[in-house]
Amino acid sequence: MKTHMRLMGFGVLPAALLAGAPVMAQGSVEEFYAGKTIDMIIGYSPGGGYDQYARLVARHLGNYIPGNPEIVPRNMPGASSRLAAGYIYNVAPQDGTVLGTADQSLAVAQAMGDEALELDASGFGYIGSPAMENNVLITWHESGVETVDDAKETAIPIGATGGSTSSQYPTIMNELLGTRFEIITGYPGGNDINFAMESGEVSGRGSVNWASVKPLGWYEEGLINVLVQIGLQSEADLTDVPLLYELTENEEDEQLLRLLSAPTAIGRPIFTTPNVPEERLQALRDAFDEMVADPAFIEAAANEGLGVIPVSGEQLQATVDEILATSPEVAARLGEFIVAE
Repeated sequence: MKTHMRLMGFGVLPAALLAGAPVMAQGSVEEFYAGKTIDMIIGYSPGGGYDQYARLVARHLGNYIPGNPEIVPRNMPGASSRLAAGYIYNVAPQDGTVLGTADQSLAVAQAMGDEALELDASGFGYIGSPAMENNVLITWHESGVETVDDAKETAIPIGATGGSTSSQYPTIMNELLGTRFEIITGYPGGNDINFAMESGEVSGRGSVNWASVKPLGWYEEGLINVLVQIGLQSEADLTDVPLLYELTENEEDEQLLRLLSAPTAIGRPIFTTPNVPEERLQALRDAFDEMVADPAFIEAAANEGLGVIPVSGEQLQATVDEILATSPEVAARLGEFIVAE
């Protein structure tokens, strides 16, 4: 697997973000959050889908949290969002003043026994996800690859961030379906891959959420080809695009591909650290549920070309737990095909 590294300039995080410890609950939730600032740690560079949704939530969620704290987004790209996830799990204050978003497939990586993952995905305090839509693998219109069958005949470079879905999908397709994707990793985020695809540096993108690519207008304008969608049911506007797990007639392979597809039910997760006092976690979840049901939030999302298909924090927790309960045999076999970076 080739590696492409691109240096990006980021701002320096404040000292308060560099160390943290659990803080015991004191007073009411409103008293705790009044006058506070919550940091929203985003595991990718600016401009991509995770970043867009996280910033949207950051602008609105504080209005629904008792005490109305300000929420400040901070990008912490690196290692396919694992840098941010590891910071939130291991370093950040465990008091409800740090939220974040990271790759939806962290639980699958854990189920596969990824030893580089220094966290327990079930230990985060899940707040909710503003959107749940399938991921897709796309190619640029000039790539010469319009279908999965084309990808079996023609080798093209596919951009990826690293050991996330953006490299996992093309890797597993190469191994099980015989495609010939040349996976170029190291891009800080999805927006960087988009620029690389437009400039001809790569010919496609290994994974992008359908909710993020639709507003670009590329599909309607014929600028991209959607080769496959990754999910457990088809998108209403992609009924002619095959689901990944449907591309094999082998039952064992289908089980493996369904596991790989399961994280789409997690969408763009917003979570907090482990060990947040229960009343604060519940307040954050209640605030999220109220926010995504508010017509003002839905309109604000639409103005940015973002759809709102919410998943509650309780649902996210249940999905993560279900993934982690996967048969060790199926998870181990998936792990044999995927090399996390």
